[in-house]
Amino acid sequence: MKVLIVQLRQLGDVLLSAPLAKALKDSLPSVEVHFLTSPLGKEILLGNPYIDEILVLKDGIKGELEIIFNVLKNRYDVVVDVQRTGRSKRITFLSGAKRRIAFRKKGNEPFYNELVNWENRDYTVWERLLLIEQIVGKINYRDYLPEVYFEFESVQLMELLSDKPYVLFVPTARKVEKIWPIENVAALINWLRSKDILSVVCYAPGEEKIIEKLKSEAEFYCPEKPLRFSQLSALMKNSLFFLGNNSFASHLSVALKKKTVVIDKKKSGWFPPVDWVVEIHNNGNFPDFEQVKSEVEKLLKSNPNLV
Repeated sequence: MKVLIVQLRQLGDVLLSAPLAKALKDSLPSVEVHFLTSPLGKEILLGNPYIDEILVLKDGIKGELEIIFNVLKNRYDVVVDVQRTGRSKRITFLSGAKRRIAFRKKGNEPFYNELVNWENRDYTVWERLLLIEQIVGKINYRDYLPEVYFEFESVQLMELLSDKPYVLFVPTARKVEKIWPIENVAALINWLRSKDILSVVCYAPGEEKIIEKLKSEAEFYCPEKPLRFSQLSALMKNSLFFLGNNSFASHLSVALKKKTVVIDKKKSGWFPPVDWVVEIHNNGNFPDFEQVKSEVEKLLKSNPNLV
């Protein structure tokens, strides 16, 4: 059997859909699993032993036509479209696969011949595994969490930090409404510094203005330019813990099984109920500085090995 998983973007979603490949291989060892994603998504999936081939969709009509041709040529038995964008729907419909699987949503009927009812399982990854259960039957879905397999790449910044304890912050997010106020981030960085804990701040391309504002209010280490995933992962792995918003960086930290503090307006199903994840929220509003400080202080006190 040959199966294609389709998750074009966003980066966090690519990471959260990758466990579907492992679930397939665990249940059907002889299955051939391919994954269709974006050029950046491919970087996240590199080295994944459960994916036999990564297909990359380039921008534009030409890129889409090339992928449709390759998908047809590969003769997939099953296409699982996790995302259901306009492009992914077209590619799935034109794949020639006997089984075209996606979650049920009004208007999707023409593109798929197996629509799955969504079920709340307390975590996005576990819910997406419902799509795989269409193929392999019931699985112990709570066994599956996102993981990374690419090789880490050291960062020059590590030499500056030496053996000093530091917290890694990514205070940005793709959507502005998901960003905890920068003045709060600055206050937390300054408070940690008073405890001799340094802060390293990372960011993505296009988010430089937010970092410049933060620099005017707090002192921290920061790479001169956005890091590659392999570099960011190295910094995460060596930090005391990671702190960020509901964004890709937080999902990456979870995949590394690093202590992860997520600041959000409300508890969501985007993060697993596991002991290395702490979600801080305030019933639909962002928590204030004192609430986050209190939680971080608890974290430090309850984990003496952190400092």
